[in-house]
Amino acid sequence: MAVSQTAEAPAAALVPKRKRIAGAIVTGHAFQHMYADGFLVLLPSIYDAFGLTGFSAGALAAVRQGSAGLLTMGGGFVVDMFSGRRGLLLSGSLFLMGLGYLLVAASPNYTVLLLALTLGSATGSFWHPVGLGLLSTTFPANRAFVMSLHRSAGSLGETLTPLVVGLVLALITWREVLLAGFGIMTVVSIGLYIVLARLGLQTSASDTRGLREQLGELGRLLKTETALRPLLLVSGLRGMADRSFIFFLPLFIAEGLREVDADVGVARIGFVVAYHLVVFSVLGIFVPPLLGALADRVGRKPVMIGALVGSLVPLGLLSVSPSLGLGFTVLIALVGMFRFVVANLTQAGALDLAEGKRLEGSMVGLLWGNNALFGSLSPLIAGIIVDRVSGGNAFAVVFPYALALNLLALVAAFWLPSRRGPAQRSAAAS
Repeated sequence: MAVSQTAEAPAAALVPKRKRIAGAIVTGHAFQHMYADGFLVLLPSIYDAFGLTGFSAGALAAVRQGSAGLLTMGGGFVVDMFSGRRGLLLSGSLFLMGLGYLLVAASPNYTVLLLALTLGSATGSFWHPVGLGLLSTTFPANRAFVMSLHRSAGSLGETLTPLVVGLVLALITWREVLLAGFGIMTVVSIGLYIVLARLGLQTSASDTRGLREQLGELGRLLKTETALRPLLLVSGLRGMADRSFIFFLPLFIAEGLREVDADVGVARIGFVVAYHLVVFSVLGIFVPPLLGALADRVGRKPVMIGALVGSLVPLGLLSVSPSLGLGFTVLIALVGMFRFVVANLTQAGALDLAEGKRLEGSMVGLLWGNNALFGSLSPLIAGIIVDRVSGGNAFAVVFPYALALNLLALVAAFWLPSRRGPAQRSAAAS
């Protein structure tokens, strides 16, 4: 597929600096994900402080997912129209995310908590259409690999932050943890803005495209690319499983600890939750880039199907025997190993469709909006099921729930068209 002149010119200008640009974006993504699992370590304390139920806790997850997806969906469209302020957009995303979570710390009631969480989640998620769009245009032949590297940096942030948060909860309150996080994000956002400005990503607003032209390009893509619909379905179902699993996992662990010791302290719960979130994330740093590189060579579909099959076995075992222990920890690690592979490949597949059309931000936004529609409903459904369970650890229902959704995603993946990877297409063209 030929690349338009409007896409070629910026790409050519970025070639000498593309590794440094990618390095800045990947590094920034690690900080962008500080709050992803770090917040989950605080969740049991927030659950107790506000007297939440399964449904009201699920509403927190729904707000995080829904607000993030909706802003990203609209923001991706805007990013493609105005590409001259990407440095400001990336750094501003980090700062406003930190501010939103600072307001979470100051929340006096549940309503304010929801509004503050909306701000933090939505503005933080705006990072993705900008960052992923840039990576896609600068590394088109290795798109799945760089998507995976970007995601692995996020996993690194999700691995280190929960451990730190779990440790400092022994010294300070959950509100003070979020206050400290705002200070860190302010420094990081200023530093990132300076770095990206020097690399030429904070130029002028002259690189724009009209609304009519933008809508026309997007409309043609949606009409002609039939692969997009099954891709969105796989992404949505897989996101439903992941959002509920990761959100209710800390509550399952906290309840499991209380079953053994009714007087277990906040610090103990925080540390055990953090430990399992680290275990859940650590293999997700290393495995997805390897599978992403493989997908660039053999195509997206077979690797995606393999990752979904790999998730089913540990989820099935967790559904049969949901109890804390060494076996539980190992199974959590195995689920985490494949956690982001499907997301990386659906993003790469969507950006394959957008190649040469300057619709990278729009495609990332469409994926996130789609996932918001699916993912924001999922924790609410799971929360309703939790509230209806009597006896034992009610939060254990999240394991068979996630298993069923992963199975549906696997079935949907077989409807994806088989396409060669970028490496195969390059070899065939040469």
